[in-house]
Amino acid sequence: MLEMTATPRSRLVDAIEARFRADFGDARAHPFRRFFAPGRINLVGAHLDYNGGDVLPMAVDRGIYAAMRLRSDGRIRCRSLDQDLAVDIDANDVGARTRPEWGWAGYPIGIWHGFQQRTGLGAGFEAVFGGDLPIASGLSSSAALEIVTAIGLDALHGTSLERQQIALLAHRAETGFVGVRCGIMDQFASALGRSGKVLLLHCAGPRWEHVPFDPEACEVLVLDTKKPRTLAKSGFNERVAQCATAHEILRTHARDLPHLASYTLADLEQSREAMDEVLFRRARHVVTEMGRTRAGAAALLRHDYTTLGAQLDASHRSAAGDYEVSCEELDVITSAARGSEGVFGSRLTGAGFGGCAIALLRPGAFGDVVAKVSEVFRQRFGVVPAFDVLRVGAGPGEID
Repeated sequence: MLEMTATPRSRLVDAIEARFRADFGDARAHPFRRFFAPGRINLVGAHLDYNGGDVLPMAVDRGIYAAMRLRSDGRIRCRSLDQDLAVDIDANDVGARTRPEWGWAGYPIGIWHGFQQRTGLGAGFEAVFGGDLPIASGLSSSAALEIVTAIGLDALHGTSLERQQIALLAHRAETGFVGVRCGIMDQFASALGRSGKVLLLHCAGPRWEHVPFDPEACEVLVLDTKKPRTLAKSGFNERVAQCATAHEILRTHARDLPHLASYTLADLEQSREAMDEVLFRRARHVVTEMGRTRAGAAALLRHDYTTLGAQLDASHRSAAGDYEVSCEELDVITSAARGSEGVFGSRLTGAGFGGCAIALLRPGAFGDVVAKVSEVFRQRFGVVPAFDVLRVGAGPGEID
């Protein structure tokens, strides 16, 4: 069970509780319970999860909080501190897909739908959600929303689902119920987070292991360009389709392997004449990023943050050049970070096209890095970026 301290996050939970009582009534006769699920950053492994590759995400100490309790009348009632839309529906009205009028609540409703199908337990629920993750910044607020709902329903019903089952339930809710094409990384990173560790996730299994990350040797700085990720959805879907096409060509002209990330550069060269230049570059990013992820995980086992940082730098170059998911703002902010004293490496995070990047710092370098990057970015774009240091989170659970 997670323990809360007197921090801004405990004040956030207080605000969630106050909203719960205001909207759903006094909790003394039927008390609610409180839950948390972390967001994530992916150190290395850009766009590999839906290509059957390896990724290296870290659950962070920011995420989505929820106050929840079951209802006996079959109603589902969802509120958010971050969204104006309030949703009240009858559970009997929930079908196989979300509805536009449910908006953000489609994610927790999708979790309820999957949980009901898996367990046969169809009691309604009411919940208030709130978070300290920037929405649409690439830190995976939607997966955290899904996982916190699943953790809550599991605890309230006493079903004791394994964390992998919760992750897969959340992934099905996002891809099937909500209809967002994505890999499994975000849900697994949130559900399987562990203090002092990052997750080496082999998406083709899925299989995973936890790799040590020393917060005393390296800090993770988030650099928010403040550029909206307006192209992220369409660009993401286009990259998924391009990778699927490249995979089919490789299966015909090289070897019949189950995932695009399973191929080698030699396989790509063998099939090059059958691909146009765009497909070749998309596949090259996937294949070379696999090497960078493995090198990054091996570096962490050696506590070699210089080598890990070099993998981040190379990952950004590939994501910008071969995969074309960067933008001028992300290129400038990562370059400025890379040129600062005390930075191991920097790259975009999330789907790209805007939003945030990350930089790995030596402890104590924060002030100088922020000052330099802010000035470079402000001179170029007339905007001062936002910065935040993230720490390894403890994973999801009930808040004590």
